[in-house]
Amino acid sequence: MCLHQKLACACKKNKAYLFHRDNILPERVVINLYCPECKSRVDRDESTMIEDVGWLIEYDIEIARLYLNLKGIDKPVTPESIFDEGYCSWYGMSPNDLEENARVHQELKPLQKKDKLLYFNELKRIRLAQFAELKKMGWRKAQNI
Repeated sequence: MCLHQKLACACKKNKAYLFHRDNILPERVVINLYCPECKSRVDRDESTMIEDVGWLIEYDIEIARLYLNLKGIDKPVTPESIFDEGYCSWYGMSPNDLEENARVHQELKPLQKKDKLLYFNELKRIRLAQFAELKKMGWRKAQNI
């Protein structure tokens, strides 16, 4: 089972969807979330924070280490390992990819009822184009596509 959460950033102007792989790390592993608008209010601490296209996620590294050790995962715990291994990262490729995916599905819903194959091909075409754009923009999770 996996956990996901919707968090507001520190300035409360934006939100992001976070995914917790295998429900290993609790929600409280995220201390703060900063969007591109509010990240200038904080000094980046590379030992607890990861940046992704202007967004900052601040992790409680001690809590992450504790929960990972409880699951028998014995390796260095860094913001990069937490994010890149999916223990707590975006739900999708970017902070709002979940909403974007839902929007595309809703937009294509009439086509789904008419021609399922065309629907799936169009969905694939749109999402691959979106992923290519996210990769071009530098989103961390999109770089491996």
